[in-house]
Amino acid sequence: MKWKFWSKEADAGVTRLPKPRDLPQPVGQHLVTKMKEDPDTVWSYKAVVMPREGAKSVFFLRVFNPAAADARGVRVADYNSLETAPDLILFQGWYDKESGKVELSRPSAAPKAA
Repeated sequence: MKWKFWSKEADAGVTRLPKPRDLPQPVGQHLVTKMKEDPDTVWSYKAVVMPREGAKSVFFLRVFNPAAADARGVRVADYNSLETAPDLILFQGWYDKESGKVELSRPSAAPKAA
């Protein structure tokens, strides 16, 4: 019988990905200044991130419109949940939290943001 029910041994090897959050500042600035996106719509987008293995400050990133996800009934819980609806991904790439370097591109299946 397991007496230490409060310890989480079952989840010891599993890493959880962060929930969707507002765009990181360098990512939003990159979208507005370099990719010439509309600032009013860019700052309404959300991002899901996944840490890059071997680098503490580098994250893979997917940008999506939460209103479009809600309209389609898609629940975005983390980075991997957008794999079921790739057309919701507006931009994807990576960013470095320490240096502020951002690399983003539009996925080939994503529609152009209005």
